[in-house]
Amino acid sequence: MIISTHPKVTIGMPVYNGAAFIRLALDSLLDQTFTDFELIISDNASTDETEAICHEYVEKDERIRYVRQAKNLGPMANFKFVLDEAVGDFFMWAAHDDKRHCTALERMLEVFFENPDVGLVFSDMEVKNLLTNNKAYSSCGYISTTAKKYKKYMFRLLNGCPNLIYGLHRRQFLKKFELANYDLIDLHLSHWYELNSSIKTIPLILYVVGTNGVRKPYSISGAKISNSRYLKEEWKLLRQHFNLLGASVAFLIVVYLAYRNSGHLEKLMQP
Repeated sequence: MIISTHPKVTIGMPVYNGAAFIRLALDSLLDQTFTDFELIISDNASTDETEAICHEYVEKDERIRYVRQAKNLGPMANFKFVLDEAVGDFFMWAAHDDKRHCTALERMLEVFFENPDVGLVFSDMEVKNLLTNNKAYSSCGYISTTAKKYKKYMFRLLNGCPNLIYGLHRRQFLKKFELANYDLIDLHLSHWYELNSSIKTIPLILYVVGTNGVRKPYSISGAKISNSRYLKEEWKLLRQHFNLLGASVAFLIVVYLAYRNSGHLEKLMQP
């Protein structure tokens, strides 16, 4: 295999204590039919066997670059680190407990080449409990065929899919988005894409989300934190694209969904 000095794709894997499943994730990435990529692993000061496993894979494949952080940076800073280190025209985050079909990169890149206005490509996905190997459910990123921004935004808002963050991005476009540590940033990113670019979804299951039953939905930052930053960012995004009335109507729905997903709505409604 010829190793490119400027690979077309960068895959970034932020990981912390991923020894139990990281081999499966790495094998699925290294088995891709599209081979012109670099894989950057940022180990967030793991205390298990993650480091040893990663060194083993570095010895086997020159496309892998392993970085061990001196101290735990927190999840979002680790996500940002691999993006900042990337050189590929396209970028994809990969979780240590997820798997990709061997044709995932090839198929997603085909969509980009056929649609120069698209900023993010995803696919249908399947969720599995990796401890029991039982399929939990299947889902997809959902798409709307409308070209009208307001309808695109409302469709994405009402069909939220936080896993879209694990799709394939145009790197230079993604770099325009501010990564910060706040709850629901994964959903905010999908809304940002709908208003500033577009999202395409391949109707094939090319992505398997691994879970042992404790993965939290709607948050890349781990434990639930404040909704306030998310609400501020959503309002700012809405006002950039819509008039006051349109933005206000959409924002009421944003607030309702944010509180419902966090469990705060039920508390507010209790006597």
